[in-house]
Amino acid sequence: MLSLHVPGAGAARDQSNPRDFYGIVGRDPWYEYSANPEKFPNGVNRAFLENMLAGMATMGAGWIRIEFHAEYDEQHGPGRIDWSKYDWFIKEAAPKYGIKVLALLGSGILADVDKSYQITRINDPLGADGTNQYTRAFVDRAREIADHYGDSIAAYEIMNEPNPPLIVPPEMSDQAKPVSPAAYGRIVADIYRTVKPAHPQAQFVIGSLLYDVRNNRMAHLDWLAEVYKSPAIRQYVAQTGHQPLDGVAIHPYYLSPQDVLAQMKMLHELQQSHGDHSPIWITEIGLPAEPPAWSNYGIMDPTASEKDQANYLHDVYTLLRDQAPYVDRVFWFKYEDFGGAGTYANWGLVRLRDSAFRYGPDAIPWPRKDAYRVYQSLARPDAAPTAPKPAPADQGPRVWYFPETGHTLRDPFLQYWIDHGGLAMFGYPKTDVFDVAGRPVQYFERARFEYYPEFQGTPYEVQLGLLGNYVTRGRTFDREPAPQKEDPDHTYFQETGHYLSGGFRSYWQNHGGLGMFGYPISGEFSEVNPIDGKTYTVQYFERARFEYHPEFKGTEHEVLLGLLGNQVLNAPGWYR
Repeated sequence: MLSLHVPGAGAARDQSNPRDFYGIVGRDPWYEYSANPEKFPNGVNRAFLENMLAGMATMGAGWIRIEFHAEYDEQHGPGRIDWSKYDWFIKEAAPKYGIKVLALLGSGILADVDKSYQITRINDPLGADGTNQYTRAFVDRAREIADHYGDSIAAYEIMNEPNPPLIVPPEMSDQAKPVSPAAYGRIVADIYRTVKPAHPQAQFVIGSLLYDVRNNRMAHLDWLAEVYKSPAIRQYVAQTGHQPLDGVAIHPYYLSPQDVLAQMKMLHELQQSHGDHSPIWITEIGLPAEPPAWSNYGIMDPTASEKDQANYLHDVYTLLRDQAPYVDRVFWFKYEDFGGAGTYANWGLVRLRDSAFRYGPDAIPWPRKDAYRVYQSLARPDAAPTAPKPAPADQGPRVWYFPETGHTLRDPFLQYWIDHGGLAMFGYPKTDVFDVAGRPVQYFERARFEYYPEFQGTPYEVQLGLLGNYVTRGRTFDREPAPQKEDPDHTYFQETGHYLSGGFRSYWQNHGGLGMFGYPISGEFSEVNPIDGKTYTVQYFERARFEYHPEFKGTEHEVLLGLLGNQVLNAPGWYR
């Protein structure tokens, strides 16, 4: 007797969890097996995968899309799945970060060392039962994966972009075709009939349509219509009264945000016309962006393509979230830039440290692109470094919470803050601690603290960031001539060609000097302060700006550090 199941269980957006709308395509664990043999012999590189998941969770992704791959070590049959390449990631790591797994069941789930399991065989004639060897093997492998993981995998995507004409039969090398809608419909119906009843909470998403316009036709929608009309799908609907699927996936590349919205409406209308009331999943969408060159101050203004990517991401997600209730989730392609052959594919929201055209060992973001910040502002704004937080449970003598800004100060930054002038010198903390290129940093109103574990136990364990260099980028301060004779009232720095004198020199000498502020990079001059609009006598240093405040003459506040921390946080390049 046919096992019936009402589709769509758990498919709708989870209104209690905004992250459920936001997905990301990440690096498959399969590729990280034996990628770091020194630390993780005969296993996946857990450091890389955990850092990747942590970055995704911090920006608010509720889903990750990964692909399964069979092993290519057997001469006969469809190959095997090496569970050790996936188990830890799916069963432990992703749940730890509250991220659900969308498993892509592409052609790679069947190894094609045995040529009878090549993807081209999917279009072999179907037998009297409506199947062929490839469709049967694919369904068996899908069942094997679902049975192994149970509820650890939240959703499955059946094939990747089967609609474009990419399948080339061996006997007709010049006649590329899409996957046969009849064969694809057979796979979909058989998976839903035989796998879904055993795993009712899992979602089975079909299509993975690549947006494809040819001969003035929406070829991807024409192909999907043929799938709906395939014998296997029609038979299943006749027997059960519903479609054998929980969602339809699409990849609407190279469209404006408004056109993406229009295409989703067209797809939804097609679904409705065939009695398919399941939601739409966008399982790939993206726009490439090249980040700027590295800077030694760790702050980089967004490039033009970064701004385009950030704006595109914002508009796509907000339009679909607010105007397309039938779109359940949207997966950005991709988390990380990837590369090969001496070039980068710049589709990611981050680049990874030590990953120059190959993957490095630890998946530390460097840099984050501006679109990462935008994604986080939509999906998880409370996780942004600048977002105020409640007082921590461990607040105490070595953990100071500042309700004025909603941020916490801990050692070693706390001790440095206390030892070097505290509130009067640096102001309140304006961010939580976060990493830039793997180094912990924290912004204050007047500075950025940076932690250097390689100098632990020395005066250089905590250093101020080079904010003076950053805010004066693009400006030129002419070198001043060296003195003809020694002047006790002025100190000249040959390294930068500038003098220190008067109250600024006294402040510099009494508050840490070169180790604290760096060299002067300008002379004294008058400047309008970008924060309060007032004019002050100022002098720039590598790590600070000194300001003379005559209203405090004769007090310890006569010279103050400028609010460079605030100034930098008002620009988009700090979150790298």
